[in-house]
Amino acid sequence: MAKISCCIDMMYSYCDFYDRFGEVKKSGINTVEFWKWTNKDIGSIRNLLDSENMSVSVFNIDSANENLSYDLSRGILNAGRCDDFLKALSESIPVYKKLKASAMIVLIGENAKYSEENVLKCLMAAKPIVEKEDVTLIIEPLNDIDRKNYSMPYAKPIFELLKKVGSTNIKMLYDIYHQNMMGDFNLDEVLKNIDLIGHFHVADAPGRHEPGTGNVDYVSIIREINKTDYAGFIGLEYRSTKHDGETLGFLKEAENV
Repeated sequence: MAKISCCIDMMYSYCDFYDRFGEVKKSGINTVEFWKWTNKDIGSIRNLLDSENMSVSVFNIDSANENLSYDLSRGILNAGRCDDFLKALSESIPVYKKLKASAMIVLIGENAKYSEENVLKCLMAAKPIVEKEDVTLIIEPLNDIDRKNYSMPYAKPIFELLKKVGSTNIKMLYDIYHQNMMGDFNLDEVLKNIDLIGHFHVADAPGRHEPGTGNVDYVSIIREINKTDYAGFIGLEYRSTKHDGETLGFLKEAENV
């Protein structure tokens, strides 16, 4: 059965960042995720995780080099920037291990036609490293409405790419919101490729608010995912229209089969 994590860069934003751990815990969720690690105090996060008996699921691959950090937030794989990718990977692995995370998010790129050759080159270079270090990378398609000109907004080409990479340490972050925005969400395709998915993200569409505010039947989707052997996380990454702790009813409903 899938586990739940909460993106504290987007949710509980009315609290100081380091107070969000306790707020998530109060809501009954024991795992958090976030985006960049370079703008956060990793030691303080580790202490909070220990004191609250919590864990981290995922965060973005990043670099202390500000220019590279910015480029990573837009995606560099599609440009074939293999050396930069490996540099950021080497910087991020110690953080991954200190936080005992489950995966690191990797974006593909913007402002160019999708280049499978470039993305594959970067991932194949990272493959022996992540397998040796026991690190998981998750590649995320983003919709090209919110992120104009994103290089690969569709799921199927990523599934095909991952089959070519052939590593259980390199998977896909399947963001149900993004795929719905593209008109690309296909539950049968998700279930067929569940072994290639390392993390899910949840937000209703349109609007990117909590489930129940849009057109996506998350109760049914989560029930179907839980019928598989998927044991990873479903990450909550939405902008609530009310107190975040009051938006979780869909999770309880999905458990009541």
